[in-house]
This record gives sequence, C-alpha cells and structure tokens, in this order.
Amino acid sequence: MTLGSTLRSGRPPQEAAPFGDSSPEIRAGHLHLDASIVPVVRTGFDVDAFTRRGTERLPVDAAAIAAAPALPAEVRTALGVLQRLEASALAESRAMLATATAREARITAFLATWMVDRFWQARALRDLLEADVRAPASGRPGADPEEHHSRRPLHVLRRIHVDRVQPLLGPLWTALAAEEVPAGHMARLAIQEASLQVALRAVARRLGGEALRVVTTVAERHEESVAFFTAEARTRVLRSRREAAVARLVLSLDSPLDGGGIVDRDLAAAVAVIGADVRDRAALRTARREITRLLPGPDLPDPRLRDLPRPGE
Repeated sequence: MTLGSTLRSGRPPQEAAPFGDSSPEIRAGHLHLDASIVPVVRTGFDVDAFTRRGTERLPVDAAAIAAAPALPAEVRTALGVLQRLEASALAESRAMLATATAREARITAFLATWMVDRFWQARALRDLLEADVRAPASGRPGADPEEHHSRRPLHVLRRIHVDRVQPLLGPLWTALAAEEVPAGHMARLAIQEASLQVALRAVARRLGGEALRVVTTVAERHEESVAFFTAEARTRVLRSRREAAVARLVLSLDSPLDGGGIVDRDLAAAVAVIGADVRDRAALRTARREITRLLPGPDLPDPRLRDLPRPGE
C-alpha cells in the first residue's frame, strides 16, 4: 500500500513483516535455505569481541635488552625463524582469500584483526633481536629476508611457484573443492598457531628479564587465534567426510611451519633448539595431532619434525 492510497483511504498503512519472519513465502522466495546450501559454521568463539578489542604495537625496552647478557646464537636463530613465521600472515591470508574461504564472513572478519596482531608480534620479536646489539648485523632478521631461505634450485623453483604460480592456480584447484576449502585452511592455521605458541614458550624458558617478558607476551597473544582456528577446523572436519579429505589434502601439500609456503633455511636448526626438551617435542607433535587425528587415512606427520627424537629415544 502506497502513501497516496493511505491518505485517500484514511486507513493506516500495513505494518511491514518483522525481519526474520519465518513464513513459508519468505523461506521459499528469499532465504533459499535448502539442502543445497552448506550451513554457516558458528562456533562458540566470539568474533565480534575479538575484532572490537583492537590491537597495538607491543612495547620492547631495547635499553634493558642491550644491558642484559647477549642472547646465545642458537636462541637467536630460533627467534629469527619464529619472527619470520609470525611475519608470514599476509602470505597465508593471500592463499585463503583467493578462494571460497573469502566468502566466510566470520573468517574474513577474524583475519582482518589477526593479520594486524601477527604484524605487531613479528615486530616485537624483530625489535628484541635488533636490540641485542652485540650480535653481528647479518644475524638480524630484518636485514635481508631472502638470506634466510635456501637458494638451492629446488627451493628457488618453490619460491617462484609460491610467488607467481600459486596465486593463479590456487583459485582454480580450490574451486573444485568449493565450500570445503575453508576446512583445509583452518586446519593449517590451527596447527601453525598452536606450534608457534609451543615454540615461543619453549624459547622463553631459556630467556630472562625483558627478553623473557617480550617472548612470553607474544606467546600469550596466540591464545585467541589457537582457539578460533582450532574450533573452526574441528567443526568442519567432523561434520563431513569431504571437508576432512580436503583438510588432509591441504596439510599434505607442505608444512604449516613453512610460513606462506616458503621453507626457512634455519628451520631445522630452530626446531632442534625448540625441541631440545622432551616436553616441548611432545607439545609440538600434539599441536599437529589435535587436528590430524580427526582426518581419514593413516597418520600425517609433519616433515619438519621428523628429525626430532621420539619419546624414549
């Protein structure tokens, strides 16, 4: 009923149906919620609260670090690898947002804040390493990122694939998996976030003073990300065989410890430092098994952890 007809008739206009009306006409004509649509995943994680809390730079007292004893070389190596893995969030997001994962509103909303968090976490670790001024300049993680990746022909081809080929072919193969692709992406990041937190806590036990505070703070900042990605991954792989199969395929392509799909030259040395204690080796493997044990097929170990001793060895 138009405003003109209302004025002529003297009758009040008909009230509009409230939003969310469950009448059959609305369900059939507008919502299109039938069996062909995969239900939206809504876990108990509060994405709204996460995005509203904001994020900011993590302060680092460079003077306090410079006044403390120099960091051992092997600890610097491990922190450098973790710093570069933290900094790979943008590359990880690029691989997801070119696929059906970008249509998941809760995921994209979370990623917007998560990427900023990871930027500041990487910056804090970089500030810590650069404040350790007694170390040679070549050891600083921000000096030349390329020097930390192998220049062997196989790895050079891998870098070309990730930088130039993957952005073109990724959307094509993931289009075949369509709405199941997010399960793989969430599984990968659940493992990456949990592994980062385990590794940071392992390194923190070898630090003191300001360095300990910084690394512990960065580890704590991973708590919400671990919870979000783990809940998303578990819900998806448990609700359908196809999503579980796609998750297994994504995890078979490379290790979540290869940030952005690039193998860090110092990763093996860093893993040896991080996994020196049997508790940390077990925690690293558990971070992966929390997801992979839910997938079909045989065990899917991480190739980057294969050189770590098993319990009892």
